[in-house]
Amino acid sequence: MQAARMHFLAAFLTLGILLFGAGGGALAQPISPAMEQEFQDARSAIASAQEAQAEKFSPEPLKQAQELLATAEKARGAKDAVKFAQASRLARAYAELARATAELKAEEGRLAETQAELQKAKAEIERLKKTQ
Repeated sequence: MQAARMHFLAAFLTLGILLFGAGGGALAQPISPAMEQEFQDARSAIASAQEAQAEKFSPEPLKQAQELLATAEKARGAKDAVKFAQASRLARAYAELARATAELKAEEGRLAETQAELQKAKAEIERLKKTQ
């Protein structure tokens, strides 16, 4: 029993040293070109959301996307590839949500304006019918 326990402790410590030794170097990975592309895609998605007036129609997801992009930039500086990739992907997702929401709300506004114009035209037609 004692020997099995000592064997388990030795294996556990060896694994810990391998995984976390030298500042976690065994887990570290470089920021790949694909990760950089994801970051650039997130930046472009934020620009598209801003062009779609997300500040006006969908400010919360846009703000979240911008904060995540800043987090990704910090992770890049710290050479934290996992955090960089995750923050970049999430920034892109929030930016796309902001853009889609802004476009939908803008379209709803245009639809409401069109419906109001249609009601005015119908009222004018009814008025003209009554005058005949």
